[in-house]
Amino acid sequence: MYTLKQKQELWEKWTRETIFADDGVYNYGPRHLVIRDFVQRGLMPFVRNKGYSFSNNSEKVTKSLLRYLFALYLDEKVIFKNPHKEDYDDHFDEFEHVFDFVEMEPFWDRWGSIQDFGQDRYAYKFQATLPYFVWAHLNLQNSPRYIKLEKQFDEVEEMEKELRQRDPKHKEDPYLVDTAKPNYEDHHWH
Repeated sequence: MYTLKQKQELWEKWTRETIFADDGVYNYGPRHLVIRDFVQRGLMPFVRNKGYSFSNNSEKVTKSLLRYLFALYLDEKVIFKNPHKEDYDDHFDEFEHVFDFVEMEPFWDRWGSIQDFGQDRYAYKFQATLPYFVWAHLNLQNSPRYIKLEKQFDEVEEMEKELRQRDPKHKEDPYLVDTAKPNYEDHHWH
């Protein structure tokens, strides 16, 4: 356990430490600059290309990412806050699909050579949890993917409404009713 002063000193030393970063631009640099470059040229464009927007600028995301990496370095527990409580389930499922290991593989092929993301003792944990860091920093309501999914939800809801108006006996999707029953088994997939 560190005192506050020890932790502050360690933070200063750690953020300024020169690390290896074979990203095609330079091979070594202070950690805070390497991570800033990773956020500006790697993470933020990747997230934007997947249809999401960050809630903060690159400077704030960089500071937050440095704090997160430092906590991993110290082997401290990190809990990501969910700022999207009312939209959590459906949108998080979509987000996880977009940021699964297969989708992230080309990203890590490009950026995984940074010392902190490679074979370090916390690198795997960082790579596995980076999507949760991103989720906690999204401006979901202004993200094109969110808007598209909301539009799809509205369209399905409208179709259901029209179906109920045409057929008053149609109250709910029979498949969904069946799946809600206790001890439901989907025999079509077994």
